[in-house]
Amino acid sequence: MGVFRKVELLKDYTRTETFQEESEGRKIVISIYYPDTEGVLNKNASAMKYMELFGPCQQQARELLKDIGMNMEIINTLSTSISDRTFQSKSKRSYPVIIYSPALGLDRDMYIYNIEALAKQGFIVVTVSAAYEAMFTVCPSGEFINQSEAMRQIKAADYTDLHNLISIRKKDIQYVLDHLSTLNSMDKDVMGLFDMNKIGIIGHSIGGATALDLTMEDDRIKAAILLDASMHLYIENEEKNNTVPLLVLRQKASTLESLSNILQEKLANDFIKGQEALFQNWNGYKSFLKIRKATHMSFSDLPLYEEGENLKQRTCEIHTCLNELISKFLLEHLLDQGQGYSALISRVHKDFCEIHGSGEEIL
Repeated sequence: MGVFRKVELLKDYTRTETFQEESEGRKIVISIYYPDTEGVLNKNASAMKYMELFGPCQQQARELLKDIGMNMEIINTLSTSISDRTFQSKSKRSYPVIIYSPALGLDRDMYIYNIEALAKQGFIVVTVSAAYEAMFTVCPSGEFINQSEAMRQIKAADYTDLHNLISIRKKDIQYVLDHLSTLNSMDKDVMGLFDMNKIGIIGHSIGGATALDLTMEDDRIKAAILLDASMHLYIENEEKNNTVPLLVLRQKASTLESLSNILQEKLANDFIKGQEALFQNWNGYKSFLKIRKATHMSFSDLPLYEEGENLKQRTCEIHTCLNELISKFLLEHLLDQGQGYSALISRVHKDFCEIHGSGEEIL
């Protein structure tokens, strides 16, 4: 099965861009991925190469990725099963919706390994940009938005600035959810396509912190998945909702000892404190797993761009594991379909293990 993508530029005129001197409405670029249920792509083989995802600004994206050390020869070999297309589905069914919030600096569509897998499982995936925060944002008009200079100065220990970014992202996602509801009720080509009663959210790094915060505030979110989320930014609040099914996926450095080797002491301590607090405070179903070979960026496409066949092979294995865990979790805990996730994690696996809030393995 192929996957269709529709890119839209939204503007929230009730807010102004934080990182722009000029006063203009907040720009939110989204990609809506949905399954090719009629098999159109199988007939005309019109799927895009990976770099075509960044059209119509492929050249600017190519130059920027090359400048930060990505291997363009490798990227040029990557393909997708995605085709850009306006909504033309003849299906009268509704599809559950997954919102995707990326890591700091990453483009919204740098998670194709998982986006494609979810769309082929029957989910609509909506990726939400973080304009002026990401390394670049491509608008469908051809505007290429670079990361702002102010963003380049923000560090992992700048808690106030990072919480401000989370606040901006939450409002962006809520605006997108409102937009999807409007499309569902007013656009004749889309009407009823989105199942707004089955909305999940996935976030990576600061996108994970955003997903967690939004889940506790917005009851439209019915399941949440955190990909190595920025747990040092978690704020305990007993008044917030914490009964939604939650999956926390962590990299191999999941304990204080292992994190201390890659983070400053205060950050490592705050990270584990946040992780333990979330483990203790979450009242709904929760599952905390460590992906044994994963690093922080393994939860994105980024390692696929880098040198080394061994790294690429390891990343592909990690992505296969993540796809299975994520899809089975959503099928069981968002769609109430079977107990595939429960059965999967009940067995011993070489690729992942259950962990406590401390990050230690549950034996």
